[in-house]
Amino acid sequence: MNTRDRLSLVLVGFGIWAAATMAYRQVGSIFFERSVMEYWLNVASTGALYTLVFVGLMRWRRIETKDWLQGAICLVLPGMLGEIPILAGFADLMSNMQPETAGRYAAFLFSGYSILLGFAWFKAVREVRLLTSERLH
Repeated sequence: MNTRDRLSLVLVGFGIWAAATMAYRQVGSIFFERSVMEYWLNVASTGALYTLVFVGLMRWRRIETKDWLQGAICLVLPGMLGEIPILAGFADLMSNMQPETAGRYAAFLFSGYSILLGFAWFKAVREVRLLTSERLH
């Protein structure tokens, strides 16, 4: 993975985070303040969507599977850092949601980032093992 790939993934990650944050600022109560079942459905479906988008980006950029964890970090880091001031000022910045929704929102973010990073880590480690095994034979 080269510097251009890393930079482009950071920029794409920032764009995804900014667009999603603006969307949740407008309609977040629909996703986070309904039933528990709807909340968990949102968590699961968003985690799957993150993974599908990530795989598409990695293949489009022709990034080797062994570098997917590095790619995932580049993609999620802007959002993880961007959420610090959002969560710190949740009541004012995400005014369409109740202040107590901040916990659900933060848990949703942690789950999405964890699913994506875990998936990328699993794929990268598996690929490195395969490559190492091939070299030994």
